[in-house]
Amino acid sequence: MSRLVCLGMVVKDMVFHVPQIPPVPQKLTAHSVRTGFGGMAATAAAAAAALGGEVEFWGRVGDDDAGQEALRAFVARGVDPQVRVLPATQSPMAAVMVDDSGERMLAAYMGQLDPAADWLPLERLDRVQAVHADFRWVEGARALYQAARPRGLPRVLDADAGNVQSLQTLVPLADHIIFSERGLAAYAPGMAVEEALRAVAPGTDAVVGVTLGERGSLFVHRDSLHAFASPRITPMDTNGAGDVFHGAYALALARSMPWKDAVHYASATAALKCTRSHGWGPLPTHEEVMHFMKGAACKA
Repeated sequence: MSRLVCLGMVVKDMVFHVPQIPPVPQKLTAHSVRTGFGGMAATAAAAAAALGGEVEFWGRVGDDDAGQEALRAFVARGVDPQVRVLPATQSPMAAVMVDDSGERMLAAYMGQLDPAADWLPLERLDRVQAVHADFRWVEGARALYQAARPRGLPRVLDADAGNVQSLQTLVPLADHIIFSERGLAAYAPGMAVEEALRAVAPGTDAVVGVTLGERGSLFVHRDSLHAFASPRITPMDTNGAGDVFHGAYALALARSMPWKDAVHYASATAALKCTRSHGWGPLPTHEEVMHFMKGAACKA
């Protein structure tokens, strides 16, 4: 079984389903509400485990109820949580609105977590085939990448919007850098997408990409541009789709797939996830993704 480490933030979500996300502030009445767990690397870990990977999540939680619930959620999903529980601290939480078209808006609180990374079990990387990190815990991600590089492990970075300074620290340490559209615009302001991708890691062998939702994704490798289409679906919930993409992509690399095949696999996994309700429970399995990809190929 392929082994993958995902490092970063786990967040308790309160998800409100509303008819439409409004363009201006106003009071809304939700037609349903549920709680669950998210976070970029945490959801990537859950997605990779659902796809059959042997996955560890490295991160931190508070010693509150949300932290204990997160640990139980990882175990239920088949993820091994190598997590530091920090005393007298509050775990991250988020309020998420999802509308009937599947679009979402959220507000996140990142908790009160000690950034120290000296406790990480880096020796466990000797049994791992790839690593993945988000930018929410830059000290941990830096330590992970620095330990993974001499071991020859693929190092995947989820480069979303939110902290350009953290991305500037981590981008040079990763060799598979996948931005969200907003993340790329913040990292390389004023540049067109293709120009920005080429500017991220010039003169290196890094794979640099950007996910564009229903418009697919663009990647640059060795100065060549590659465009990938997204499968056509009717979305139910797009929340976490980018995180699922990253988890599937990192697992594909751990399974020794070429990076282009990893993009196709990740695109299909994320698209299939968008046809389902929110949460880690209905995440796609490997068999479901392969069946979906076969059907999408037949329709093309």
